[in-house]
Amino acid sequence: MRWMWMALLLTLALQSAVAKEMWRWVDERGVVHFSDRPQPGAERVELAPVQTFTAPRVEAAPAEPETARESAGQDTGSYSQLAIVSPEEGEMLWNIRGELNVRLRMEPALREGHRLQVYLDEQRVENVPQSTQFTLDEVYRGEHRLRASIEDERGRELVSSGTVVFYVQQASLQNPNRPSPSRGPGG
Repeated sequence: MRWMWMALLLTLALQSAVAKEMWRWVDERGVVHFSDRPQPGAERVELAPVQTFTAPRVEAAPAEPETARESAGQDTGSYSQLAIVSPEEGEMLWNIRGELNVRLRMEPALREGHRLQVYLDEQRVENVPQSTQFTLDEVYRGEHRLRASIEDERGRELVSSGTVVFYVQQASLQNPNRPSPSRGPGG
């Protein structure tokens, strides 16, 4: 019986979205009917207007250069891309034992005199290998932010990746077979 009412309400809702008039009547068996066409003995049902939403207009933002130095006309070294491939945005990493494997995408390859810099939780990481794949040590449980940049010989930032937020979880030492509660998104 409950599914019949649900089906009736769904039908009514769908019809009311389209129909301008709604009619209701009870047949000889006592069954209530609804229709968008009048029937003998039917009474008109007043419908509330359909609820709608119109989103405000959003103006497109002008394209921004990759760094403020580029807009000032300084040489960026012509890097077309610097991105963090791994870890991914929002990724949950389990039991990494403090060792974070990082993979970058850089085009073109690192130029002579330029240096790759990495920032973990907004702190500059010392002695980063000048490679697109490396491991960072002492990355433990919790939420972390990772960003990479390329600097010229004077230490000026030429290009920067976006910041990637990721999470590290570690199985509980008290119960190693059960993962610890999540502190990441949705948990």
